[in-house]
Amino acid sequence: MSAGTGPGPLRLDARALARAAWRSRAALVRFHAAVAALAIVVALLLPRWYSASVTLVPAPKDGLTLDLAGTGVALGGASLSLGAGPTPQDQLKMVVASRAVADSLIARFGLVKRWRLERREQAREKLAGHTTITTPREGQVVVEVEDRSPAFARDLAAAYAATSGSETVRLKTSLAAQRRVYLEARLRELDREIELAGARVRRFEEGHGAYALPEQARETMDAAGQLQAQVALLETELAGARRYFTEQAPEVQTLRDRIGELHHQIQKLALQGGTFLVKGTALPAMKQQYVALTREQLSLTEVSALLRKFYEQARVEEANPVPTFSILDAPELPERHARPRRGLTVLVAMMLAAAGSAAWLAWRDARPAVVAAGLGAGAAEPEEEERAA
Repeated sequence: MSAGTGPGPLRLDARALARAAWRSRAALVRFHAAVAALAIVVALLLPRWYSASVTLVPAPKDGLTLDLAGTGVALGGASLSLGAGPTPQDQLKMVVASRAVADSLIARFGLVKRWRLERREQAREKLAGHTTITTPREGQVVVEVEDRSPAFARDLAAAYAATSGSETVRLKTSLAAQRRVYLEARLRELDREIELAGARVRRFEEGHGAYALPEQARETMDAAGQLQAQVALLETELAGARRYFTEQAPEVQTLRDRIGELHHQIQKLALQGGTFLVKGTALPAMKQQYVALTREQLSLTEVSALLRKFYEQARVEEANPVPTFSILDAPELPERHARPRRGLTVLVAMMLAAAGSAAWLAWRDARPAVVAAGLGAGAAEPEEEERAA
């Protein structure tokens, strides 16, 4: 059989299809009426499902929170972590969708027995299938639960909020207790470090006589400046006396002795210091060492004061039984079922019936041509065989 003798693809002609539908209008009307009746019966027999929802608003993060878990909680407006952490909305959604909340609801309502299941794992899966948790951009968390009983759907949505509240309190208390224990140990270490730093500063001050080094250094420099000014004044007088007296004159000798004594005092002040005055030559090194010691002591003291604020906050959070969210919209008793949508069910059934009818009419009109084409191809095969022979 040569190529191209088979029937071609079916082509849908709208006018021919309309004429065929008009010719078979009685059968089509009966068919569509039967489909519509069947769809209505099925829609009426399908079980009704009611939906109830509760809207939760998470509390904003506190700006004075120590993030020991590295979740990016802000410390005075600055984050302690390197990356952005989960938002309060994400944290609340994680708690609502947790296995702990699901197990609490399963035990509270006896869902394994109510749904005639064998294992708790099956109840978890079925509960998750009838629960929808959404997180709108506004920041709230919406929990929607469906059930065949409107009262049970409402009670289950309310139980989601109550159980999530107790779980957030437990989680917050646990984290606060961990922070408190850590901060207590750290504060004890800081107290010992501050005591050691204070002892080092005290030994330095006692060894060098530096009871108030900045003030003492300033007084040493002022005393040296005064002595230098007196030396300059006496040298001026000595230069004037040398014009009228010889070097052996008592006046010149007295001025020279006084200048020498002042130089001796300046040298002594630089090498040995004085009463409550530090040595001038040792001032740079002493200043650097003193600054390092006092800086260590002050930094440890500031860290201790900051951590004590966090410690007090952890104690407050540990003793605070308030959930970290508020209920914006409480669940209400649903007045209308959420599904099935009977009108939509009947409409879809009628659209499928119309499409099936159109396909059947097109196939029925194209069938004679296909059969004829097949018969013609069968009759042509013997003639070709005879020619070939």
